[in-house]
Amino acid sequence: MERIAVIGAGTMGSGIAQLAAAHGYEVRLIDVNRTVLDNAQATIGRNYDRAVEKGRMAAGDRDAALSRITTAESIDAGSVGEAELAIEAVIEDLHLKQRIFKSLEQYAPPSATLATNTSSLPVGRIAEAVSDPSRLIGMHFFNPAPLMPLVEIIAAEKSDPARVAAASELARQWDKVAVIARDTPGFIVNRVARGFYLEALRLLGEGVAGVDEIDQVMKSHGGFRMGPFELMDLVGLDVNLAVSTSVWEQMDKKTRFAPHEIQQKLVTEGRLGRKTGRGFYDYSRDHPIPALSVDRRSFALNPKLSDTLQVFAGRAGATSASGTEQLVFARILGAILNEAGFALDEQVASAEDIDTAMIKGTNYPKGPLAWGGEIGQRTVRGTLRALNETVSDGRYAPADRFADI
Repeated sequence: MERIAVIGAGTMGSGIAQLAAAHGYEVRLIDVNRTVLDNAQATIGRNYDRAVEKGRMAAGDRDAALSRITTAESIDAGSVGEAELAIEAVIEDLHLKQRIFKSLEQYAPPSATLATNTSSLPVGRIAEAVSDPSRLIGMHFFNPAPLMPLVEIIAAEKSDPARVAAASELARQWDKVAVIARDTPGFIVNRVARGFYLEALRLLGEGVAGVDEIDQVMKSHGGFRMGPFELMDLVGLDVNLAVSTSVWEQMDKKTRFAPHEIQQKLVTEGRLGRKTGRGFYDYSRDHPIPALSVDRRSFALNPKLSDTLQVFAGRAGATSASGTEQLVFARILGAILNEAGFALDEQVASAEDIDTAMIKGTNYPKGPLAWGGEIGQRTVRGTLRALNETVSDGRYAPADRFADI
């Protein structure tokens, strides 16, 4: 495979083009907007220049990589007629993606693999637009594509296994870590990570702790590089909310995936995080400060739950956490571990790929399934059951991986 077409020259598409060209592939970057294409080429050039300055790329390799990227403003025989792989990287709009793949099927060679970079839309739904759905797979890169190590290779129900395997091998040739997932809501990362964000929002909404306090618990006691509110601000509250909403709707609106009203309100107000200067934190100063106050409320844990949380926190590494910190830590980490268990129960991916995806795709300190094993599955089960007794929506009910022990 030597010739790649990338449709969509935004941040993700240009990043994929940059990555492929740097690894010796001829890339046709396609976008209907000439200004977007020009900006993408300029950005790729600057990124290559920085790589040269830092000694990660030779000047001759930079020039060769740039020469391998050509552009086009439409999908036709001239732009994709020789492509061996076409990767769509446009906005998360099902109908737009389907229109693109109809065109790709018309003009790309029958042997070409068609791939979507969707982060949360069902690959099978996108494939309904083409007459041969076996050609269509998912290749979910993470932003920024040249730097983030993970690629989720998505196998829809009708995807050709040989094309899935070839895409996985190609990702490895591009120095990426490839994991294979079934075509289920959120795939691996965007499903398992929901608890990290949603439980943090619930804790804030319940007045258990503030934005910075929750972030600090997960960093200091859990070893996470960023807290949930810091990460939502970095990604963009609108982007994070859109993924949460998509997964929730596809998962039959199960309560554990329900978007939170705090985040919905901030998005409505245009407080989207770092890109707008204000989200959960205010970025107008030298050091970000919380931009959302907590309506702190008193609460008491019954002795049995308190003892359970203490054991869980201790086994998970949070040995010095206070009582409130143990509650925050156990609720967030418990939600993550449980969702990883559900994903394994439902054969979304192998245990190894689930753990790898969460480490490489979201910088988790440990794979959740391995972490659950270290804590002890009986301890995880007992903690989830104890937490589930405190809520009316059943969102902590243990996955079979834990419930059957």
